[in-house]
Amino acid sequence: MENILVHKEDFDEFRSWLGLNIESITWQGRFQNEFEEFWKLFFLDGLSLVQVSARFDYATSNTKIGPIISWFQWVRDKFISFIFIKNEITILDLSKQLNMGVSELASTLRVFFVEVYPHYEDYFSEVFQVGNKASPNIYCKFKDLREKFNLEEIFRGSHEEEIMPALEVTLYDEWSIFLEKMKKDLFHPEFNLTKIRKNASIKKQAVFIAEVLVLLVIGTGIFYILKYGNQSFEKYLTEKISVYEPQFKWLDKNLTFKPAETEEEKSFPLNIGAIEEVDDSASQLGEVLVEEDRFEVESEVVLTSMDSLPRDFEIAGLEQSEYEELRKRGYRDSRYGNTKVYRVMMKSVDTDRVRVSLDDLLKKYEVTQVDNVKPGLAVPGGYYYNLYVPRAKLKEFMAQVDEVDDTVIYESRTRTVRNPPGKNKVFIWVKRL
Repeated sequence: MENILVHKEDFDEFRSWLGLNIESITWQGRFQNEFEEFWKLFFLDGLSLVQVSARFDYATSNTKIGPIISWFQWVRDKFISFIFIKNEITILDLSKQLNMGVSELASTLRVFFVEVYPHYEDYFSEVFQVGNKASPNIYCKFKDLREKFNLEEIFRGSHEEEIMPALEVTLYDEWSIFLEKMKKDLFHPEFNLTKIRKNASIKKQAVFIAEVLVLLVIGTGIFYILKYGNQSFEKYLTEKISVYEPQFKWLDKNLTFKPAETEEEKSFPLNIGAIEEVDDSASQLGEVLVEEDRFEVESEVVLTSMDSLPRDFEIAGLEQSEYEELRKRGYRDSRYGNTKVYRVMMKSVDTDRVRVSLDDLLKKYEVTQVDNVKPGLAVPGGYYYNLYVPRAKLKEFMAQVDEVDDTVIYESRTRTVRNPPGKNKVFIWVKRL
């Protein structure tokens, strides 16, 4: 089968079929130009399916923020389903054109069709059960599904409950960084993703070797500085310190000592009364000796600053929070509008434990959901929470959330969205590692 080429008209049709909410994605149009520039550069006219697949791999491997990675994965899965429907191609041929495993491709198509036709879930689970290329289901086409169940054409690739069509991906700084990098790497249809990865790997190795050499040079320099410094200090002390040795030059070494002649001991009376009459109230210099009472003074600790005392908690609660700056976490204030919106980015290897902890916190602090988005909604790569938190309990709630797992908190301001009285809007994104 010939390679399928995707032209500009196909990408425009795919964008319309996808049903993106451009107003929400571009933050009320503030980043409209950046998104249009991305779409035009990413989906070039005349790309083959394998090139498009390589571009999605490039996008997910060169971004670090969980929401952006999940958004690219979501667009990729929708694109695969779009091509399967539009071109009447078998699962086997589509896997070859996308350079993708048949099992992974069949699983992606199953998720899409179950979302569109949930009442046929059992059948789709069976028809898209492809373990390897020996399975007879690899020759399945959309035409076969449409004839069997009299399916209508699918005019829209997303449903109303999905949050990805309106995800504000352009709001993150990572989006601008990725766009600038993409301009350098994907400036024409022909690019070698393997070469880009190889160059990136070589660059990382070179940086690592350079860092090791710098540490060795610094360590060697510190060693010799300490060595010669100690030697110099030893020499300095040797020259400054001298030991006193008495010199008895007048002593005649030829002299010999002779035992003194012993005389008979004589007894004489001891006049004790004369000793008691001695006046010892004055010294030989005429000073009067006064007996003094001596006592020890306890040591005291002097407070050098009142800042060392603890603050009153009621007063401290009224001050402006420096939560993020003091903890040296990722924090950003967009300074746009007056209404505060908080976004919590959480990474975890055990998302089940995180979900249980967050559910307990939602009940404890009387947190409610926004619109019809249920807390803990499963999305590609993790879970999503869209919440209203009582303002009186916001600070304590955020502190408890921060202790659940590795967390980064963002603060944004907006004029278009107003919080209900006494509540703040909080988004929580749990990324599965």
